[in-house]
Amino acid sequence: MGRLRYLNPFRIRNAVREIRRISGAGGPTKLRVVSIGHPEGWILPSTEIVLEVEAKDGSVSRFAPALPVPWPYAWAYRLARRLGVPLVRAYDPEKPGFEVAVPRRG
Repeated sequence: MGRLRYLNPFRIRNAVREIRRISGAGGPTKLRVVSIGHPEGWILPSTEIVLEVEAKDGSVSRFAPALPVPWPYAWAYRLARRLGVPLVRAYDPEKPGFEVAVPRRG
């Protein structure tokens, strides 16, 4: 992730392009969380979350937005990793994958 994490014009443009493509393919059917990164940044912490959206036609689009993390949570997480708390130490950002069906009308 670069210096412009939240308002990077290239990331915004790519996200809008993918959203239009998904809408043109019949809309989303599933949302899958692939990975959640570790908090980065000292004053304004954020984390990158990787999402996959499956459209009705079967195509899959991947998004990786940077989301803000509350400051106390980010610092508590860093402190727990430094102290070697077992639950935090065993966390693997590639494993929390889960998917959710998108509700439809009718």
